[in-house]
Amino acid sequence: MSAPFFFGEAGRSLFGLLHETDGRPRIEGAHGLVLCAPLLQEGTRSHRALWSLAQAVGAQGIPTLTFDWYGTGDSAGEDLELSLSGLQSDLDAAAKELTRRSGATTLQWLALRSAAIPMLAYLSSRAAPVDVVLWDPQLDGRRLVDQWREQHRQQLLESGRYVHARHEPDADDLLGFRVDEAFLAQLRHAAPTRWRLPAGSRVRMAVWEMDETLDRFAQAQREAGVAVEAVLLDEGERPEWDVPARFGAQVFPRRAVAQLAQRMTAQVPW
Repeated sequence: MSAPFFFGEAGRSLFGLLHETDGRPRIEGAHGLVLCAPLLQEGTRSHRALWSLAQAVGAQGIPTLTFDWYGTGDSAGEDLELSLSGLQSDLDAAAKELTRRSGATTLQWLALRSAAIPMLAYLSSRAAPVDVVLWDPQLDGRRLVDQWREQHRQQLLESGRYVHARHEPDADDLLGFRVDEAFLAQLRHAAPTRWRLPAGSRVRMAVWEMDETLDRFAQAQREAGVAVEAVLLDEGERPEWDVPARFGAQVFPRRAVAQLAQRMTAQVPW
């Protein structure tokens, strides 16, 4: 069961969905889950997968909040207003709203792909330990922005979707969004591998492949007293994020969604 609503401060209204059990009592003492979508086009492409994950976790008695970032989806604002500080404000508002609506005393956080950057920026400023799940995280801000620009170029010129169209996009157009250069500069200079979560925190990474950036992030967190675990997902259903012909398609790795739901509801150990 999911219930839609708007929340947040005046002038910064956010659209959210609370996913819960259908009439059954919540698990006593259960934590709440804030589930965050990636930015720009991947946020749209992963909507079905995140909705399914939220429904599966919520049905097991863990209230789960999904929401649209300010300036995206059904939330207020324009995409040009996206900023790293604004995304962190959205996370703060989401945490307060989930706590208020569900009564959860502790929260767990899940970020898919680029959502890891604002989430880690926000949580690294907290004093108390946090519980984080990073799903296929993108932790190199410079590489992320470069990939977006390359995807944009390929989508216009190589995907075959606009055969008779003239390709004269606006200067601030990126993957169908109008994005402020200042926001892209913030992401390019973001350094999640150097941010430290509070000692005693726990990070679990669900990835299709470990790489040097993820290894450096894990090592830095462990040196700061953070427990880090990694689970490898089935390589056979790895999403084709960078294939031009697939840019318009939903990404729905069914086995990964099921595995994450089982682990996050303690049906299967990490």
